[in-house]
Amino acid sequence: MDEAVSEGIRIGQLARLLGTTTKTLRFYEQVGLLETAQRSEAAYRLYGSDAVETARLVIGLRHLGLTLDETKAVLHNERETTRRQRLLALMDEKLRAMYLELGILQGRCDDLAARHAALLATPRGRPPNCVCDAVLRPCTCTTPGQKMNA
Repeated sequence: MDEAVSEGIRIGQLARLLGTTTKTLRFYEQVGLLETAQRSEAAYRLYGSDAVETARLVIGLRHLGLTLDETKAVLHNERETTRRQRLLALMDEKLRAMYLELGILQGRCDDLAARHAALLATPRGRPPNCVCDAVLRPCTCTTPGQKMNA
């Protein structure tokens, strides 16, 4: 495959090599993540070894969860930083956001678990449709022929 890459491989071969689709590669070319491919005499897209490495990098960055704009920012140096520095900064930002989201989700999970436990612990004497403990309110439920609880 290395010899074929030096001469240029077609888009279908590249897609298979990278575990993606030709549609994805064309889209990445269209939005500027990949340079416009060279064309064969029969107008097939041909990718040389540099293009293959760039495509491999783009696919890898996208698998990290980077958006198209973030991927472009890592690939193209608009500031005096290395690609590694740009990627580390983005990953730091994403990790901070994920930890915040995890904290919020953990709080919501703990709250739901507590409400679930409260509902499981509902006294047997309450009406069967009573969910007051789960919604954190004093029970005002009544059964037919029974006075409302205070």
